Amino acid sequence: MIFNLKILILIIILSSISNISFSHEFWIDPKNYHLSNDEEAIANIFIGENFEGSPIPFTKEYFKISFLHTKDNKVKIKGRLGDIPALNIKKLFKGLNVIQIESVTKYVEYEKLVKFEIFTREKGYPNLAQKHKEKKYPDNFFESYKRYAKSLISVENFNGRDIDTNMDFELIFLDNPLKNFNESKRILLEYKNKILADHKVSIMSLNNGYFRKEYIRTNEGGYFDYLFKKNTKYLIESVVIIEGSNKKKDNYAKWHSLWTSYTLKTPNK
Repeated sequence: MIFNLKILILIIILSSISNISFSHEFWIDPKNYHLSNDEEAIANIFIGENFEGSPIPFTKEYFKISFLHTKDNKVKIKGRLGDIPALNIKKLFKGLNVIQIESVTKYVEYEKLVKFEIFTREKGYPNLAQKHKEKKYPDNFFESYKRYAKSLISVENFNGRDIDTNMDFELIFLDNPLKNFNESKRILLEYKNKILADHKVSIMSLNNGYFRKEYIRTNEGGYFDYLFKKNTKYLIESVVIIEGSNKKKDNYAKWHSLWTSYTLKTPNK
């Protein structure tokens, strides 16, 4: 009876999430970003906007791939069906640890082209709706999408570096963002393991209740420079939109979007 109730609650949660997942960020939000040796990493996975959203339970739909990375280690993250917070990681390593999450492919149905146009303009594709019309695609159509997320946490110290986890769409710190706050840090954007030049990236920050959102484009080297502030939580996000497979197995999706996010919190000293 208890198991059946848990499954019912899970179905209700997933149904409500599917209604808000359209055109929203997907990010990892650890309870604590900086831990001591004997602490577990507990983290929610959110879908929402501007650091506000709904937590996702641990399910195979959103956790096709989940790993913890350090310079010399890669550990699979395991979870229990329906857990909120979704992540409870017991084995961590000194220095920087990178949490990696990859979802399965999911679908959203558009009933009017205007919603697609608003979404694509927001994400840096101002002419995609016009291209949709030129291809004579219907206003009622499916888009497929996939989510990729990383989060940077530390244990005992801030030594280490970011990891290229080999996801299809990924943000990578070329410099340690938790040290030397008088220096700008380089953040690389990769798509299919190749640099993505002149591409839109949004950076959201939260410090003492003050929220800020900025937009930056990667340079010809596929990265951008950013000066992080102390004691601030950041959510960095970007979206790539490509042609859909237009095959039956993918609901004849006309377009496919890939979402990447990275969260971190800088120390206060």
